[in-house]
Amino acid sequence: MRHVDVLMTTEEDTRVVFGIGAEAKDSYERVDAESYEQVARTLENQFDLRAVAITVRENPRVLLNTWSAIVVAGGAVHRAPRYEVEVVDRIGAGDAFSAGLIVSRLENRGWDEAVRFATAASALKHSIPGDFCLVTRAEVEQLLRGASLRVSR
Repeated sequence: MRHVDVLMTTEEDTRVVFGIGAEAKDSYERVDAESYEQVARTLENQFDLRAVAITVRENPRVLLNTWSAIVVAGGAVHRAPRYEVEVVDRIGAGDAFSAGLIVSRLENRGWDEAVRFATAASALKHSIPGDFCLVTRAEVEQLLRGASLRVSR
């Protein structure tokens, strides 16, 4: 961890790997966003990270999830909107999130814009079979403007 600047993770992974987890919850149906924020702050402080990004999945039904993310950077919290996603394939959604966050930061976007772009890209990925996120920047930006998660091809 001493070589890590930005950590992209899930609450579940931080609980398993580092023993740092959100407050106990009844199920994945209800997520306490403040608990996830505290997990990110704890990781940021403990490992002296520039930023911690955590994806947040709520599973009200097997094929219908709520998807969002937070980034804690420099003590500030940046939240993405929540998307209700119809799950075709969850595999690759985390990779799509990471790619969206990385490309956004390489383009010198701020954390607010970066987490919004990354979350929109990964929300779209849920609708694509296989583990590749076959969406265009225009499709992600269209979703950010309020379009449907259904991609026209």
